Amino acid sequence: MLKFMKYRISISIQLLAPFVAGALAICPTVSVANDRVNVMGVLAAEFALLQGDLATAAATYAEIARRSQDAKVAERAVELLLRQRRVDDAKEIVAIWQRGDETSVRANQIKLALALNAKDGVLAEAAVKQVEKFAPDQRGAAIMDFSRQLAQHSDRDFAVKLAGLLTQQFPNLAESHYALAVASAGTDNARPSESLLAIDKALAIRPVWPQASAVKAQWLAARAAKSATPGARSLAAGDSLKVLRDAIAASPESRELKQLLARLLFDQGDFDAARKVFLDLADDGKEDAEEMQLAATLAAFSAQSWDVAETEFSAALVSGRGDSNAIRYYLARVSEARKRWSEAAERYARVERQGQGDRYWESQLRIAGALAQDKHLLQAISHLKQMQPTNAFERAALAQTEANVWRDAGDASKAFDALDAALKLDADNADLLYESAMLAERLDRMTESEKRLRRVIELEPKRAHAHNALGYSLADRGERLDEARRLIETAITLAPDDPAIIDSMGWIAFREGKLQEAESQLRRAYSKFKDGEIAAHLGEVLWAQGRRDEARAVWNEQLKAQPDSEILKKTMQRLDPKS
Repeated sequence: MLKFMKYRISISIQLLAPFVAGALAICPTVSVANDRVNVMGVLAAEFALLQGDLATAAATYAEIARRSQDAKVAERAVELLLRQRRVDDAKEIVAIWQRGDETSVRANQIKLALALNAKDGVLAEAAVKQVEKFAPDQRGAAIMDFSRQLAQHSDRDFAVKLAGLLTQQFPNLAESHYALAVASAGTDNARPSESLLAIDKALAIRPVWPQASAVKAQWLAARAAKSATPGARSLAAGDSLKVLRDAIAASPESRELKQLLARLLFDQGDFDAARKVFLDLADDGKEDAEEMQLAATLAAFSAQSWDVAETEFSAALVSGRGDSNAIRYYLARVSEARKRWSEAAERYARVERQGQGDRYWESQLRIAGALAQDKHLLQAISHLKQMQPTNAFERAALAQTEANVWRDAGDASKAFDALDAALKLDADNADLLYESAMLAERLDRMTESEKRLRRVIELEPKRAHAHNALGYSLADRGERLDEARRLIETAITLAPDDPAIIDSMGWIAFREGKLQEAESQLRRAYSKFKDGEIAAHLGEVLWAQGRRDEARAVWNEQLKAQPDSEILKKTMQRLDPKS
């Protein structure tokens, strides 16, 4: 019995030895001789942690920190308290940590995070002012961490106020102006003018700063995307690219800037230029070379360079580079683009289910589309009927695909039925309501179409095309023209550059007998989008003004480009049957 007990004691000592060493490392200022209780407390806390008792470990460390005022003990206590989400206790102990080590950047980072979480202005300002106590070479990094926290904070005014204190304390530090810039912008570019002014100040202090240049370029690109007119969008997009190119010229080794340039070019639709940059990055032979090569191939795909895309995607699949499922999907898309329908269906069938958000479901839907295009309509519908959606998104996508197959086959009634069946499960799905309303109108079920469009407007008041569709429908029938105009004017306010809505503005003016206004709007719409319906409307307005040769010229020009336009052919037959 004695021998067995001796063995157990020996094992216990071996197990505890690491904790003894850890305890001495955690609180070297608390020696065994001077404060045995504290050291044993640390041992007990670590042992509790080993046993999975986080609550006891955190409480024990917090108590030792209060008693010893030791910075390292306090640091460990804060770590455990935060894991337990004991925020108030963590705020108390982080103060002990800072008193023991005023130059701890990490302690101050946590202090600010706790202050922002609690919206504690006093504590947050104290964290900002604490940066003055750091060594000059530590301040920049500390402020950059602050900037990340401020950018993500939900209260813009609070974040900007704190960042403003940094610029007052450190007006000559580029990082402080960077912090003000990202605090102003937040995660959604909330205050673009203020943020751009601040980032320009940061770049004036440090002209060659890739991170600041990248941020400025991204914000200019975001401004371009939100600009109201094509001219403003083009100007802002050009500004963003110029910032990046200038920064790359100053820092030619910056891969971050080159990657951002490639992605912005891609987002702006300049796929050939984006591909060139991606290929240059792939040729560098860095760790991300394969990723850059695949991005270059995707740019070729987006540029509709089908030969290049197919060759490079196939080579990647053979060599095992990249996500094989994604590559199979894009190869199928190439086949689809080339109207090789049976090949597309076969390739989509090779895309495997991998988890949430994968391409499997879309690929299965596209199989049906490819089969239908290949004149296998019943096989396409049978494939769709066998699919088992698991959520509302999949149910809607399945119904929309079936409706598209029937619509393309010329059966609007069955297309409507497919959407209507889905609406019985998801009655307020705005997409299904809108599409079914369009089909109801085609089936001359005008009351049902209007009812569904009004429901879409209730659900999504800023959905421009719902306002436009209802307004155009009323105008086209010559009914309630005042209401039709109000609806279309609401739509044009929501989407001022949309050619379909501009066309509706012209059509309501025509129905009201305002021929000059109608012509002006329709010419504007036609200049933006050469379409059979717009050409039919513009020609009809010209015909009503007695300018028949001009009307025929518009019709014939568009008919050459769009010989299958039913509305264009019907309008010509109705107004000029001898043409």
